[in-house]
Amino acid sequence: MSKKSTKTVSVKKVKTNHDTVKKAEKAVEAKAVKTAVAEKAIKPVEAKIDAKAAVKNEVKNTKAEKPAVKAENKKAKTEEAKPAVKESTKAVKAADVKKATEKVAKPVKSEPVKKAAAAVVEKTAEMKADKTVKTEKTVKSAAVKSKEAKAVKAEVKADDKASAKSGKATEKQAAKKVKESKATVQAEPKKAEKAPAKKAAKKTVKKVDQEKLDQYAVRSLADCIQDMQKMQVQYEYEDYYRLLLDEADLKKLAKNIIEGNNIKDGNYDYKELGYDIDLVAVTLDKVAETMDIKAADFKEYKKSITKALNFTMGEDAEANAGEYLDEFKLAEKLLMVGQRKEITEAEALSELIGADVNAYFKHFFTFAYALLPSWQYDDVKYYENFAYAVLSQFADLYQSEQQRIQIDVADLYIKHGDYQLGDELYGYILRDNQIKDYIYYRYASVYKDIDYNKAKSIAYSSFQYVDDRYTYYPNILEIVNQ
Repeated sequence: MSKKSTKTVSVKKVKTNHDTVKKAEKAVEAKAVKTAVAEKAIKPVEAKIDAKAAVKNEVKNTKAEKPAVKAENKKAKTEEAKPAVKESTKAVKAADVKKATEKVAKPVKSEPVKKAAAAVVEKTAEMKADKTVKTEKTVKSAAVKSKEAKAVKAEVKADDKASAKSGKATEKQAAKKVKESKATVQAEPKKAEKAPAKKAAKKTVKKVDQEKLDQYAVRSLADCIQDMQKMQVQYEYEDYYRLLLDEADLKKLAKNIIEGNNIKDGNYDYKELGYDIDLVAVTLDKVAETMDIKAADFKEYKKSITKALNFTMGEDAEANAGEYLDEFKLAEKLLMVGQRKEITEAEALSELIGADVNAYFKHFFTFAYALLPSWQYDDVKYYENFAYAVLSQFADLYQSEQQRIQIDVADLYIKHGDYQLGDELYGYILRDNQIKDYIYYRYASVYKDIDYNKAKSIAYSSFQYVDDRYTYYPNILEIVNQ
């Protein structure tokens, strides 16, 4: 064999060795992402070691005959192509790869080949340095690490198959994919690092605002009103009260106060003065907390009225009592709205609330008359005073319900055993009304289950005023004839 042929064979072998080393480099990079890929790194390196031995033998026999060279070349290719299936061994260190590469590179005299071998040595050294860095420093997110490790593992497997078919071109593509994967892994932790910083900044701002609100929360209403006056809002408690009784939207109300009094946000520094523009909303909230009624409650009143009008008294005494107390409280609030806003017609209050207040009070009077006979005597007295207060506030209710309330109250006193007071009330009602048939009928009826003889006596006494021309004459006659 000529010297030129021997040199050509050597170059080919070194190139083969260079490609094999690149496979080892790729496997080691995959192992740095996840230890599970380490097994992949062993097989290409073992193939490289075998190739190194083949090259060494070939260098020693460069003067041999051409047939021997061809046989050796065929043997080396066979060793390179077959899968390196051996028993599991420990991971080959980057230092061993470097050492093996240096030995292969020594017999080579060609300048291009020397440069290629030097590049392999340099890359191997870089791999060794990279190997000492822990995976946690490269991949901070466990989720990202797992995802990228699986991706690289799949890519390595695909690249191994592609290498056997396509050679150097496929290996370059695989290396590019690995490089892109590493870039993605490095980019995602950077994004993760930025997010906590922004979140921390938001928490800081929120903390500062919360400290100010905490100070406002413990401040008295009187101090808030005084500080508002320092901001040129010359309102007293009653002024805020009226505003809240007229406007349900506190944000809108605060905006109106700010604009109406020309309050500028930058004019008042909380750290310097102890108050700022936020005090407007705080003061409104504090006033609202002291109010039994306010415009913001009207929607709830409407719902409660609708519910009450659909209620029917049943056999459950506890349920009846609970409903009565709820309806009484609602009736009190409606009366207060009328008094505070100087509304004298139940119909006008109905328009404000959005529900039939007139119908509600009539329902409540009926419910009270049916329930209170089983309650305490003092409950009757309390109801009497409240019912007359409602009638005195709303003129339309007074016209339609005044006589009814008088008779109901008189009946309730008689049913509770206060006959004297009941009789006095009936005497007043009879003297005050020209049409007496209905009054006498109610008066006699209330005594039917208490003292029937007295019931008949009352019925007889009605005949001096009532005859067959009156609507309730048959009812009164029926009591007399029983």
